[in-house]
Amino acid sequence: MISKSNNIRWLIFAILSFFIFVLLQVPAAWLITKFYKNNQMLHNVSGNIWHGQADWTKGNLKGSLNWKTRPWDLILLRLGANVEIHSGNTKLQGVVGYGLGKAITIKALEGQIAPETLKSFAQWQWPINAIQLKDVQFKYKPQHGFSATDGELQWAGGDLGFTFAQRQESMNIPVLMAKLKDDNGKLTIDVRDQREQKMMNLQLEPDLMLDVQLTQRFLMNVASYEGKAGLDTYVISSRQPLLAGVN
Repeated sequence: MISKSNNIRWLIFAILSFFIFVLLQVPAAWLITKFYKNNQMLHNVSGNIWHGQADWTKGNLKGSLNWKTRPWDLILLRLGANVEIHSGNTKLQGVVGYGLGKAITIKALEGQIAPETLKSFAQWQWPINAIQLKDVQFKYKPQHGFSATDGELQWAGGDLGFTFAQRQESMNIPVLMAKLKDDNGKLTIDVRDQREQKMMNLQLEPDLMLDVQLTQRFLMNVASYEGKAGLDTYVISSRQPLLAGVN
């Protein structure tokens, strides 16, 4: 009786494995055409669900995408893949998962965000140094926000040129480090200098609205700034959609 039960389990396992194998061979281009008819982001799609690549476009940004599916993530009732994203000198790689309740999981995200990518968000003269990402991870559900957040950002800074009140301004951004965490569904990025002094704070809410707060200490790096306040005081705040600058 026990032997028969084990045989049934192995048969079910074999059938499921075969089904997953067949599913992974489906051409990715056909799948996108079938279920993503209004697709305007992905182009030149090749490969299959198991492993493939595509070019992508989002507003002023464009680049390439490579993926390799993690089939055993299906046991956790989610789709998972090792993903690489390129856009100019911007390079990101990590594990992406999509599960029940539109839950998005990001793990082991590493890479860099280059100045030309930052320029798509704001038409400034950005420092030549890229923002480095180290072991970034989080879970996101539209109704509940962010959880299980961790990781670090590093930026060597440099000279920034920007326009404020129709004037051309300059700023020497110091070396910055940031840690990611979540707080009541919000993704929080606490940015500090090399001496662990407060520079800015960013909060991304569940509806993907971004709140930015800049301290007096950070603004003192602007050549023409003459404001007076405690160094740790947040003297400038702004709020806008995360992707407002990408058009």
